[in-house]
Amino acid sequence: MSSETPIKNVTLVGASGNLGRVLLSHLLKTNLHITILQRASSKSTYPSHPNLTITTAPSWSVPELTLALHGQHAVIAAFPLRDLPAHLTLAAAAYASGTVTRFIPADYGSVDARSKRAQDLVPLFGKKVQVRETLEMLSEVSGGRLSWTSLVNGHFFDWGLTNGFLHFYPFGQPPRAHILGSGNEKSSQATLGQVSKAVVSILTGDAGHLEKTRNKVLMLQSFLVSQNEVVDVLEKVTGNKYERQYVDTEEYINERKRVADAGGEGAGEAIEDLVFALGVVEGDWTNRQEYAMGLLGLEEEDLEAVVRKALEETEEGRKLLAGSGNYL
Repeated sequence: MSSETPIKNVTLVGASGNLGRVLLSHLLKTNLHITILQRASSKSTYPSHPNLTITTAPSWSVPELTLALHGQHAVIAAFPLRDLPAHLTLAAAAYASGTVTRFIPADYGSVDARSKRAQDLVPLFGKKVQVRETLEMLSEVSGGRLSWTSLVNGHFFDWGLTNGFLHFYPFGQPPRAHILGSGNEKSSQATLGQVSKAVVSILTGDAGHLEKTRNKVLMLQSFLVSQNEVVDVLEKVTGNKYERQYVDTEEYINERKRVADAGGEGAGEAIEDLVFALGVVEGDWTNRQEYAMGLLGLEEEDLEAVVRKALEETEEGRKLLAGSGNYL
């Protein structure tokens, strides 16, 4: 069976996370009924909404999750893919539920996880591939009833702009940017809201749209941008001149890989730095077959508006904008 039927009931796992909170907000603006599935240990709370249900799994096992997912039509995994067994268990339960027809795994990649270099540098990308391969197998054994869609969106731009992940430091004295290579290489990056719009597009589509997105990796962006272009905009909206620190890309990747492989203190930060670097050097998919902005009904966002909004969401950023006269 490969025909698609419209989706009504959606389970979101990881609703309290950076992406999950934004996803939930977008999903609740639709006519879908949303169920938040959480572990028994979760302390997260959510505002009441007529289309929202909270369900707790007594244990993270296939039998318990199967019961929780029965009657659901789609599952969104929005929790970190550090714990591979937890994600594989959720996928197995979606298959066993007998009712789930679409699974959106926690891909949301800075790069395509199928990249051999990405897998060699960061084990996380290998885990993402394992989840995809499991979903492919489950789709086959279900006779096509269960399908999946993986989203690859580049770095979470608005999330990473002010917390140092993207190596921009707007609150430093002086503000600075840590730039790989010439800083002119462009990469696809997306806001949390843009990723959420993509998920909504997939789940609210008619049977024809669901068919077009089934069992596929789809790539999206808010914009294709270079590191220098981001700094230019930061300087414009804050009125502050940035110190641009340029480093050789390959030397940086090799040094960070050595630290990551050594383990111990600093290894976690080194892995994040490798993810950042991969997104810079392998993140342009505007010419890839999987590029799906049109299919998902998405439009690019305005870089300056996104930068200003990201700054406005932090106290330090509001002070910067107020000092420049750009805070409204």
